[in-house]
Amino acid sequence: MGGTPSWDLFIMLGFVALVAYGFLLQRDRAVVTMISIYVALIITAVLVGPAQDFFSGEKALFNQVFIRGNTNAFTIQAGIFLVTVALLSTKSGIEGHGSSSSVFEMFGFSVLNAALIISTILLYMDPAKRDTVMQASKLARMLIQYHTWILVLPAIFLVFTGWNKSHN
Repeated sequence: MGGTPSWDLFIMLGFVALVAYGFLLQRDRAVVTMISIYVALIITAVLVGPAQDFFSGEKALFNQVFIRGNTNAFTIQAGIFLVTVALLSTKSGIEGHGSSSSVFEMFGFSVLNAALIISTILLYMDPAKRDTVMQASKLARMLIQYHTWILVLPAIFLVFTGWNKSHN
């Protein structure tokens, strides 16, 4: 029964790790992470073109530094996205005021953040590779097919949980 691990196993392990990390953060830090993910989506969309030009040697940084490499678009997009999320989540100076949260809220924020990170990385894949992964993984197929909902649901959840707190 040996063989290579499936994409479903790999995605599930990443999902479980991100959800567990989300539970450790508490509500306010989980919200900061959510906002960081949204900002990272925008920054990645804006910087991917110039970064690809830089890494392909087509444009120099400060007209002096350039790199001629064969870095693919997925690596650049995923790298910009993950570094931005990590930096904004940990070094942005945005802090919450330690508000209490229910297990439902922590689970919701953790699952939605994990789904948003993983589905975004899957969407950055080369379309041919993404199709191969989708054929091999039910989880990847679901995360890619419902990416629009995965983009919208965290904001809806944030409004719902914030509204719920302001009316208690």
